[in-house]
Amino acid sequence: MPPDASSMPGLPLSALTPDQEKLLAREVDYETFAQGHLIYAQEISRVKQIYIVIKGCLEFYYDRDNIRRRSGKIPVHGVFGGLSILFNNHMAIHCLAALEETRVIALGPDIFLDLCRQNKTFQDYFALELGRCMADKTIAGVLARRHRDRELNLPFFNQPVSAIFRPNILTCTRDTPIGEAAQKMSRNNASAILVRPASKPRAESKTTAETQHIDGIVTDADIKKRAVARGLACTEPVSRIISSPVETISADCQVFEAFLTMIDRDKRHLAVTGKSGDISGIITEKDLIAAQTRSTFLLIKAVKSARDMAALDNVHSRLERLLLDPISNGASTDYITRLITAFSDAIIDKIIRFSIDRAGPPPCRFVFLTMGSEGREEQTLISDQDNAIIFEDLEDPDKAAKAKQYFDTLAQLICGKLNRAGYRYCEGNNMAQNPDWCQPMSVWKSYFKKWIRAASPEDLLHSSIFFDFRGTWGHKTMADELKDYLLSAIGKWSGFLRNMTENAVFFKPPVGLFGKFIVESKGQHKNALDIKLAILPIIDFTRIYALKNGITQTNTLVRLFRLYTRHALTAREYADILQSYNFLTGLRFRRQITTIMDEKAEPDNYINPSNLSSLDQLMLKEVFRLVEKLQQKLNIEFTGVV
Repeated sequence: MPPDASSMPGLPLSALTPDQEKLLAREVDYETFAQGHLIYAQEISRVKQIYIVIKGCLEFYYDRDNIRRRSGKIPVHGVFGGLSILFNNHMAIHCLAALEETRVIALGPDIFLDLCRQNKTFQDYFALELGRCMADKTIAGVLARRHRDRELNLPFFNQPVSAIFRPNILTCTRDTPIGEAAQKMSRNNASAILVRPASKPRAESKTTAETQHIDGIVTDADIKKRAVARGLACTEPVSRIISSPVETISADCQVFEAFLTMIDRDKRHLAVTGKSGDISGIITEKDLIAAQTRSTFLLIKAVKSARDMAALDNVHSRLERLLLDPISNGASTDYITRLITAFSDAIIDKIIRFSIDRAGPPPCRFVFLTMGSEGREEQTLISDQDNAIIFEDLEDPDKAAKAKQYFDTLAQLICGKLNRAGYRYCEGNNMAQNPDWCQPMSVWKSYFKKWIRAASPEDLLHSSIFFDFRGTWGHKTMADELKDYLLSAIGKWSGFLRNMTENAVFFKPPVGLFGKFIVESKGQHKNALDIKLAILPIIDFTRIYALKNGITQTNTLVRLFRLYTRHALTAREYADILQSYNFLTGLRFRRQITTIMDEKAEPDNYINPSNLSSLDQLMLKEVFRLVEKLQQKLNIEFTGVV
């Protein structure tokens, strides 16, 4: 029989009535935790039960950047979980672990919440405890983040502007020199500055009274178009380039009103006003676009807190839905791909842990590699698998054979679970579950050596996929070792880059002699072209030059920047390639969301040029001309052919 609750001294239990004590005694369960057992992880675990310690001791602590910032003990009769359930939507406010073998009484959240509703003194105990804890900045930060996450989990356009707005006020006077205003904007990382009437010099931060006397606004676009483009001296006053009057929006307005205001009035900046009508700062078009992507972090948190595969079934489709709005509204393609990469890495981490729980501990060191677009951190909404496993070489033949058997089994588990999560099997079978791509380090080095020296068409195909790899999970230094071997091997066999070039220039941009797009003439994608194939020449160009220059990074944009800083590309070449790559990637994302939203189909890469605006068509043709120039550059440098 459970002990009578009244025998447990101290608040909050002493506040219970006799009937509530009997209810508590009937409903409790017991649990025992081994020493060192992590019961809850801060901001990841859901608190499903209230724990009352009856033997042993628990420890709570706050984890920030993997450092314990504050800790404490929960001794016998201590209670844990009430604050998290009542005030943090069941999410753990801090980490909880057993300092020693500990036995607890476990009370379900429904009974706990019923007791709170029935007994004000019982509930007030936790309210007072919350007030005490909020004095601690660490706890306050955890609760604030959770509150912000709940706000951002609302349908995006229905949120108030205040949910995504950070008060940030920057001002100058009408007689402030343009150059001084630009420097102030730069120092504060601001894209606009509010302009007050001419007066005596004031501090950069504006007082409440001054918010009632704003003459206008100067944006970075105003400086470019009205000052730089017209040749105005930087000593001229900002009154020469001011935009007036300032368009405003209340902090209580919904986000869709901010979007409509910007569209209707052709503005990219709005001054945000409080309840008194005073301006509290500026919200920009970029703020609105960036805010839409924050909800993906909530999804990543959900992935990290998953307890089993059921929580991850087809989870990739949830990411697609979250990214539709930011993609539609022009969010940076680089930022979108980085979010997709962060999400994919979280999925891989959780799935590998689930798989190891099933397969047992690894017999030796290993690393899980992602390759292709995922290895370059350039995934789009089309999600298939390109992965492999490298494991440690073992001298003992029996141990080596058992290791191979273990990792083949582990690879089957991982790839199967990734498929369940929405990452389709690779049609070319370039996955770790293919025994050829689950090998010890020595075998991988022999693969790379063969592909570099033989350079058959199949070898070059493997090179284009496998050479863009990164270590995603496990002993990542093993991936670094293989990368070093790759660059060294290429340096000793220069003919390989020639072979890669000949393969890369095989693709011809789909534009005819008279500037007409070459499209599919029949089939499902009639009158369309594959935009993915149009991007590949830029990726190939960048890969070849990166390998030549010993650049270890795989991301195309990072490789381009490294090439530019090493003077392998001129400033003009770098800018042109960067703009072209981002344009093509943007078209690809727009096509994929069109198939999802309008066609209710799986995303694809086929674009009908006639559906593009005349400006986009013109830009696409210019990009294809640039691709031809890049291929000529490759040919001249690596094959000697003009």
